[in-house]
Amino acid sequence: MTQRHYTALVLAGRRGGEDDPVAVAAGVSHKALAVAGGMTLIGRVTAALRAAPSISDIVVATNDADVAAAAGGATIVPTGPSPSATVAQLLERLRPLLVTTADHGLLSSTLVESFCAGIPATGDVAVGVVPRRAFAERPKRRTFFALKDDAYCGANLYAFTGPRSRAAARYWMHLEAQRKHPVRLLRRMGPGIYFRYATGMLDLATAFRLLSRRADAIIAPVVLEDSDAAVDVDTTGDLEAVRTRLSAGRHSGRSP
Repeated sequence: MTQRHYTALVLAGRRGGEDDPVAVAAGVSHKALAVAGGMTLIGRVTAALRAAPSISDIVVATNDADVAAAAGGATIVPTGPSPSATVAQLLERLRPLLVTTADHGLLSSTLVESFCAGIPATGDVAVGVVPRRAFAERPKRRTFFALKDDAYCGANLYAFTGPRSRAAARYWMHLEAQRKHPVRLLRRMGPGIYFRYATGMLDLATAFRLLSRRADAIIAPVVLEDSDAAVDVDTTGDLEAVRTRLSAGRHSGRSP
């Protein structure tokens, strides 16, 4: 089978108008410019994508000139009003599109390829998820959805591949404000999903089948059995944890 190649979109916008605590602590204008393992976060992400055989082009969505300069030669586009709006705009002209974030602190080409290998050949959207069993101990500050088969958190890796990709991105606009609140998010998805979740009867496959119905697009999970896939840098503690892991040489990826 011919390998599918993706344009990678790195979301590097800002949420809200307040200063980001990670940027403030690191003494930089944007948290993507914080340094870990001798590289900026945005530099690590773009280097990992560049080293992944499945990635043909890299686009960084940012309105920050310093982030654009640190993006390693990637194509720069302005951010939309929200991450989902940015994705929807790019899908008007680019597909298949792999999406990640500038604060994916331990992203590697290995992780990118593992995700790409799990993307279904048919369908519209694939979403990376990490099961709790992938963690040696219960992680702090990860948002888990406790489902019947396991608990899962997001991996900040998405692939928009099919003809209904933009419909899914538009539905994401309806949900993203509740991304850190599992119960509120599931309520917004509809009573069918929420009832099954509340009664302990919702498994991963059923959750995505019902989500697909609501979004009018075929959305599938890609389960990643590597806890590195769940690491994003939202707090100064996250940044220090990434720095410690990289300095100890325990990062599982074979490239940045």
